[in-house]
Amino acid sequence: MSELRSALDDLAAVDLVGLSDDALLDLVGELSVAANRVAAVLTSAVRAVDRREAHRRDGALSVRGWLVGSVRLAPAEATAIVTTGRRLEQLPAVAAAFAAGEVTATHARVITEAITPRRVATAAAAGIDLAETDQILAELARRTTPGDTARGVARWVAGVDPDGALADAADVRRSFSMATGLDGRVHLRGELDPVGGEYLRTALAARMNGDRPAGDARGHAERQGDALVAIARDALDAGSLPAVRGERPHLRVTIDWQALCAARGAPGVAGGELGWAGPITPETARRLACDAAVARMITGPDGLPLDVGRAQRTATTAIRRAVEVRDGQCVFTGCDALPQWCDVHHLVHWAHGGPTSCDNGALLCERHHTAVHEGGFTIHRDPGTSRWHTHRPDGTEVLSRAGP
Repeated sequence: MSELRSALDDLAAVDLVGLSDDALLDLVGELSVAANRVAAVLTSAVRAVDRREAHRRDGALSVRGWLVGSVRLAPAEATAIVTTGRRLEQLPAVAAAFAAGEVTATHARVITEAITPRRVATAAAAGIDLAETDQILAELARRTTPGDTARGVARWVAGVDPDGALADAADVRRSFSMATGLDGRVHLRGELDPVGGEYLRTALAARMNGDRPAGDARGHAERQGDALVAIARDALDAGSLPAVRGERPHLRVTIDWQALCAARGAPGVAGGELGWAGPITPETARRLACDAAVARMITGPDGLPLDVGRAQRTATTAIRRAVEVRDGQCVFTGCDALPQWCDVHHLVHWAHGGPTSCDNGALLCERHHTAVHEGGFTIHRDPGTSRWHTHRPDGTEVLSRAGP
């Protein structure tokens, strides 16, 4: 072990900055193989502890508990190492590839998670040679990523143990949770069964790629996040969701009238409040109020409601249709987002006396609507034309383009 520590010390002292690109790439490749081999030795050592029950020497009730308590591994990581070590004993080809550093610990785990004792017995009863399966899976792991290996293993499970595959699918209960962070961001976490995941992925892919604007520079994860929000908004706008207490569900934001009418950046102005996600800035509230149903509520000195006015739509269907015909797409310079992706932005906000009219309206996609309100960009149209101009917060103009 002292030699291993010495070798690691030597590696830590390597001058990475002074290496050539080829040497650096070679080093990463060699270290990856070495890391795989170390992970394999660790798995074997843990299996030896498990077999001997050596963990009892320290008073631990299980090898997993000892790994968590004495080595400070995460519980899931400890469980994975123990399970992998036990099941690799029946998969010598996979174990050999792991020991040689040819496959990663993740490859070994996705294989061993599926090769349960019950499935081994089922395969034997069906006349399936486990040794041949072992060789096939080892070769698959050498040539593919862990994800592709997992898909190959899933096909084997579906063929050998269809009832078990169905049981596994049934065991995956759909769950989804949302939580707000201190910075106001909403964090998502969930798990879906394969069919549910396919439904969601198909819907996201359609929303992401069906009408993707030219020159869209967003990354895949960013586009998926925008698509998820767009799907939710489409469902709310379409009114296809069940009514809640007699009312169609939609985004609800509360903002003080003085805050709504205040100038951008006015000091001491409170922001708005979303029903669940909490506080937002006044400018975000003004953006949401640009193209929305607005209801007046009068409150007394104690904040209790005294009167609630009838909700009124700030942009009628006719006005929106006229704006869509004139603008054709998001009018922010360089954006080709289609009309159905856009809000009708008030050039002069209705809270500041701006009329809800075609002349005072402009199509802006959600991103550029945000850029105009929260980002400080401005847009204006040459009178009597469909030519729009965009200005940066410092007043300089972004190259203008002609309307359709």
